[in-house]
Amino acid sequence: MCEVGREWTRTHAFFVIMGGFALHDADKSFLRVLDEHTFKQIALKEELEWPTITKKEIQDRSKADIFSKGIVLIQTTWFVVQCTSRFATELAVTELEVVTLAFAVLNGITYWLWWDKPSDVRCAVPVYLKSAENSPNSESKVSKTCQQRDTTISPSMKGKGFLASFRDSFRRSRDKHSLITTTFYTLLWAPMKVIFGPLFSLATGRQDRIPDDDVTRIPTFYSPDEKKTLLEVSPSFWTMIGVIGVFGAIHFIPWSSTFPSTAEERLWRVSAIVITGGPLLASFLMVICLWVSKPVLENIFMASANVTFYILQPLYIISRLILLILPLILPRNLSPTALRELKWSEFFPHI
Repeated sequence: MCEVGREWTRTHAFFVIMGGFALHDADKSFLRVLDEHTFKQIALKEELEWPTITKKEIQDRSKADIFSKGIVLIQTTWFVVQCTSRFATELAVTELEVVTLAFAVLNGITYWLWWDKPSDVRCAVPVYLKSAENSPNSESKVSKTCQQRDTTISPSMKGKGFLASFRDSFRRSRDKHSLITTTFYTLLWAPMKVIFGPLFSLATGRQDRIPDDDVTRIPTFYSPDEKKTLLEVSPSFWTMIGVIGVFGAIHFIPWSSTFPSTAEERLWRVSAIVITGGPLLASFLMVICLWVSKPVLENIFMASANVTFYILQPLYIISRLILLILPLILPRNLSPTALRELKWSEFFPHI
């Protein structure tokens, strides 16, 4: 998509995915925030005045720089080295350090993947469609996709407070269905759908367009649709599976450690299995859906993936909470070697 005289870097690509470019017509009227698909479609048709913003100008808008990122990476790397050295010298590593190590590794992977990504840029850069004389149909084509705005709030809801709107919505749902169904949906299903629905859409490649009812922002879990074949499902999909596997596997380190009680030991082991195996199982079912060519089998496996995903949601949340609370409780009975400092002279005798 980049031609001679057009600067285009990884930073620009991240900027598009973040919703950094706002499309305006030839009269400078706002149309929509551009997602990757729309930007590419309009640019390939030569209907867009190419943005002149440079990589340095985008980075200047970022709230993070190489210096701050470097400090964080140095601190993270130093902690990982210390934990690895304690393992090498057979010194005890507490469960709190193991959990911190998991987040440190996750932090390092995130920084590596997002090194060129601008941080917390809040003002979109305007880009313009070419004049009607040069591109007679471009403005009308894009305008058709940008007609629906402010449709998420019905006229009857405008001007009402949150509690009043919630009460009216709950009453209508109760009259239409039943009290038990409405309560279950409102208190359990709807919150989980809001929290985990975008993650599922990201994993399956469904969150790859800006919703028609909101053209002013990019969805939080937006991801360009890159699905091609089974082996090329999406780089982000396979990266996500790998990161989940690494993050969960680190929690298996204390598997054979001595816990103060059998109940705490079982809680730790079961929680580690859930946060590692649960997402991998759901991902495995989704990959099978892409591999199966028959519609009937595909629907069966997709339904199984959906059920598995939503059943595992509360289990995953509970397991993550357990693995955050237990490390704060277990230090009441530390191993003697957990209090010993690491002697670097064992690695560097000349010190």
